[in-house]
Amino acid sequence: MKLFDWHHLEKAKTNYFFHGTVAVYYSFLGLLICLMGLTHAIFPFLFGFTPYKIAKKITDGTEKYFIKK
Repeated sequence: MKLFDWHHLEKAKTNYFFHGTVAVYYSFLGLLICLMGLTHAIFPFLFGFTPYKIAKKITDGTEKYFIKK
């Protein structure tokens, strides 16, 4: 894994602003996953499968936007 990939936007076939918008959105969802997952660990009756569903939304969304066949 490379820490710096100067051609990342080209490989993702996107522009800087769209990529930034999507990255911020999915980062926010990641933060929600963390908070809900920690809450669920302490109180198992809260947020049953919600962190999993949000993580799946991130995976499905990034595949839709950035993995073009």
